[in-house]
This record gives sequence, structure tokens and C-alpha cells, in this order.
Amino acid sequence: MDYLILLSSIILGSATVFFFRLDAPRHIKLVNAFTGAFLLSLTLLHLLPELYHGHSESTPVNPLLIGSLMLAGFFVQVALDVISMGVEHGHSHPLHNRMPIGVLAGLCLHAFVEAMALGNAPTHYDPASRQLLLVSIVLHNFPVSIALLGMLLQSGMRRRSALWLLALFAAMGPLGMFLSAHTELAYHTRELMAIVIGIFMHIATTILFEASDVHRFNVGKLVAIVVGTALGVGSVLLH
Repeated sequence: MDYLILLSSIILGSATVFFFRLDAPRHIKLVNAFTGAFLLSLTLLHLLPELYHGHSESTPVNPLLIGSLMLAGFFVQVALDVISMGVEHGHSHPLHNRMPIGVLAGLCLHAFVEAMALGNAPTHYDPASRQLLLVSIVLHNFPVSIALLGMLLQSGMRRRSALWLLALFAAMGPLGMFLSAHTELAYHTRELMAIVIGIFMHIATTILFEASDVHRFNVGKLVAIVVGTALGVGSVLLH
């Protein structure tokens, strides 16, 4: 079921591009503001605190290691942004009839790594964090899939080819979760989560504090941020 949930946002994202034209820049900015606020809320209110909580004497948490991995995740995303041209936070760029190898490589690595922290439910260090991470990935991948598909179609690529490339991106999340669930990585979900939290911190802060053309938030973006924050807080309280 978790694999289908991971795929759902990609399917929904492609449907909105074809039927609702949500790949327009003004729509992408609003959806991104919402997801950025949601990611930041979940990270600060649950994912980050629980990362240092709930350990036992037999499995102590090394704060320096956890902090180092979060920092590594942050700068891994900085590097991935260079490759993917920032599509992770909703930026779309003209491709000029070029195959977007760098964009796809960056996005695929990003999706693969963040899904690895899901691991295997029975061996996860915190089941609630796993559920919230799954929700976060699904919501985050929704605008990413819209931006990617819109960019591919606007470049003049045929719909079928664009959908095949989107399917490649969609497969990365399930593959990352499968790998971590069926290898020794299943027992290192805390460390993997630390990396993902660093990635989320970069993405969320980039989305929320990115200056607009007039260096101020517009009303629509502010409303999206408030709604995303409220939903994030509500999701934490309901767990």
C-alpha cells in the first residue's frame, strides 16, 4: 500500500497538468508555498524532535552524528539543486529541445534518497515519524511532478515520451523504500531520517524565503503558507 501511496502524487500531478493546467508558474508558486510550509512544520514539530528521542541504553543516539548527517543532507540537496536546476522546489526552466539528463538525474537521486528513510515499518525507530515522512514525500512530490511534466511538455517533447520520463522519476521513491526495507539499511532509519531532514530543511527554507520579484510575499502565497502550516500542525497533533 505504501508503494501505491508514493505513486499517487505523481499520478495526480500529471492529471492536474493535463486537465487543470496547474503547471502555470503562478499555480506552481502557490502549491510550493503550501508544501514548503507543511514540510517545515512537520520537520520542526515532529521529525526533528523525535530524531533525538526514544532511544534506549542499548541503542543510544549520537547527537554529533545525527547533526552531522542533517548537515550533510542539507548540502547534498545544495549539490542536487545544481544538477536538477531547482525543480525540487518548483523551478521550471526552458529545455530548448534538450534531453533533461541532469534534471532527471538530480530529481531521481533526490526521490530515491528521501524514500530510503521510510525503511521497513516493523524496524523503523518511530512509526509515527515514518507515517508523517510518507505524507511529506507524497505532498512534496506533487508540485515536483507538475513542474517536471510541464517543463518537458513545454520543451516540445511528445506526451508519451514526457510520461515515460515522469514514470522513471515516479519509480525512484518505491525503489528507495524497497532497498532500505530489504537490506541492513532497515536498521539505520534514524540516520537516514537525519539526512532527509537536512534535505527538507533546505527545500522548505528555499521555497519560503525565496524573494519574489518585488521582494515581498503576495497575499496568495501568504495564504498558502498559513494553510500549509496549519495542516502541518494539525497532522502532528492528530498523531
